[in-house]
Amino acid sequence: MTRSGKVRVGIVGAGYIAQVHSAGYRSVVGTYDDGPEGVDLAVVADGAENRAQELSRAWGWERVETDWRQVTRADDVDVVDVSVPNVLHAEIAIDALEHGKHVICEKPLAHDLESALAMAAVAERSGRLAQVCFYYRLWPAIAWARQLVDEGAVGRPQHFRGWLLQDYAADAALDLGWRARPADAGAGALGDLGSHIIDIARHLCGDISRLCANSRTIVDRPGDTKIDDLISIMVEFDSAAGGVLEASWALRGHKCDLGFDLVGDGGAIRFSWERSNEIEVLQGDPADPANGFRRVLIGGAQPDVSRFVAVSGQGVGYRDAFTIGLGHALRGIARGDAATEPSFADGAEVSRVVAAALDSAESGRWTAVS
Repeated sequence: MTRSGKVRVGIVGAGYIAQVHSAGYRSVVGTYDDGPEGVDLAVVADGAENRAQELSRAWGWERVETDWRQVTRADDVDVVDVSVPNVLHAEIAIDALEHGKHVICEKPLAHDLESALAMAAVAERSGRLAQVCFYYRLWPAIAWARQLVDEGAVGRPQHFRGWLLQDYAADAALDLGWRARPADAGAGALGDLGSHIIDIARHLCGDISRLCANSRTIVDRPGDTKIDDLISIMVEFDSAAGGVLEASWALRGHKCDLGFDLVGDGGAIRFSWERSNEIEVLQGDPADPANGFRRVLIGGAQPDVSRFVAVSGQGVGYRDAFTIGLGHALRGIARGDAATEPSFADGAEVSRVVAAALDSAESGRWTAVS
């Protein structure tokens, strides 16, 4: 495919994740030769002007604003990147879509299910690309796991065990800011980290039909803030497969411990982000006592890897994940594919599961994911 014009990006929010997105935008054109011919970093908006100025100086954003409407309604912006607290996602993304912009939005899609469903509905009506940043699913090892499942290489999924555990919030003195306020975040570790593993579970095994959740606050923080630090969820998929999902931001010793075991009736797949450039695959005769997992180093056989490295085992990294995710979005825009995943529809489905998990944790009962 030949390159298609330049894409002009405006970003709302200038915090840490905006730096990672900025690096991704700077890398897309040289990495994806079937995307746009150029990416212009047109404008950054943040209520803290000094922070926006710092992002602009660091990554070359052309101008700075303090009102996000100067991004969503700007004539020189094609894509609006929403990188702000969860409670602000819906208003900004919907305004951008209604003004003809494509939208890339950080996860989770919104702070509550009603907002997420509204965002997905407006995105569908708009005909514009609307992507949520569940970029772990696009990571080469996990994208390849999806290919193996689709090809029947491990048979029909029977059980999925997935987790995303970190310990950055184990320190009671740490100010979590808006993430510790239910009105702004919607959920604690469940929304912040659990949304990722829910998306991976759906991506590999299909929709979740019902669940039973247990959540806990394991760190006493200043004030009366009570938000989930640790959640465990038993799930059943529409396919009749079962599973267990875990998420925490306060389990000591866990740094970026994302992983899963997917067991099918013809084999299994095992992955750990802490060894993100490899994946384990089990196939063969279950009666063979020597049968076991084989380690596969990530290389040219897995999606997107050859764009970054030439040899299996050389390795790609965390920021490359954003180049991949943003690259998929900008390629989708270049070829007119508004359905590029992970879409707002995917984000809304994850929000359904989060809402059901919150209900289940409160009631102590199995809850249907409607």
